[in-house]
Amino acid sequence: MPPVTRRLRWLYGFGSAAYGVKDNGFSFFLMIFYSQVLGLPATLAGLAIMIALIFDAISDPLVGYWSDNTHSRLGRRHPFMYASAVPVAVSYYYLWNPPLELLSEFGLFVYLTVGAILVRFFITLYEIPSTSIVAELTEDYDERTRLLGYRYMFGWYGGLSMAVLAWSVFMADTEAYPNGVLNPRAYVGYSLTGSIVIFISIVGSSVALHRYIPYLPKASVRKNFTVKQIPGELKATLSNRNFLALFMAGLFAAVGVGVATNFDAYITNYFWGFTSSDIKWINIALFVSASMAAILTPIVTRRFAAVPF
Repeated sequence: MPPVTRRLRWLYGFGSAAYGVKDNGFSFFLMIFYSQVLGLPATLAGLAIMIALIFDAISDPLVGYWSDNTHSRLGRRHPFMYASAVPVAVSYYYLWNPPLELLSEFGLFVYLTVGAILVRFFITLYEIPSTSIVAELTEDYDERTRLLGYRYMFGWYGGLSMAVLAWSVFMADTEAYPNGVLNPRAYVGYSLTGSIVIFISIVGSSVALHRYIPYLPKASVRKNFTVKQIPGELKATLSNRNFLALFMAGLFAAVGVGVATNFDAYITNYFWGFTSSDIKWINIALFVSASMAAILTPIVTRRFAAVPF
């Protein structure tokens, strides 16, 4: 196995910028765009997003299982990582640019539902295999922690960079739109830029990892495998108490973060009355937290990894 270099850490982490861009758009702008800009009732917009989340919860473990058991000349992970780049970039762009003249209110609801499902599914095709590859690149605990630190840093920076760009350029307050987030034209440039970043980050990171393919573990050969085995194996995974505790903690954390972020644009604009310029500086300040986490996480894990609890 070739050594994990500093260059690889940066390029591996860079791939997570795709998820950060998607997540920032979904968390902060998707709800307000469809409900306040396009006029879809908030109940329908929320329902569409909920349906997409439920689909995502089902597809995530299935994609992981699919990737774990894939046999190809590109290994288990890269076929999914490469295949996701174009579909997720294209579907992300069109999610923000619906053909309004062809859609009724219900049609817009269906468009949002299908679009959100597609974006989430295609990003899953990259995110799950890309995350799984960490454990296959090295057996060193500290190195794995370092790789994941870069990954989360770039995911955070990718989303924040798009947010800062949105508030300072695309959604800047103008005379025609004193509240820039309500400008429908703003989302054309925003979505196009986001799609380009998603594509470049996925392809760039996947290519950087390509030379490691021959050294990565291969899927074990299974005999008499049937689709009926999948629920049983998923059940076995969820029966692990440590995994279940981590899963539930992540679930509740995601609910809290999801509620906070989806209301963020409403609260900053309508409750506090901040301008786009004000919100830009709030987002710039958030860069500090990611930098601190990337620096401190490896240090803390080395210090306490061997401490019994």
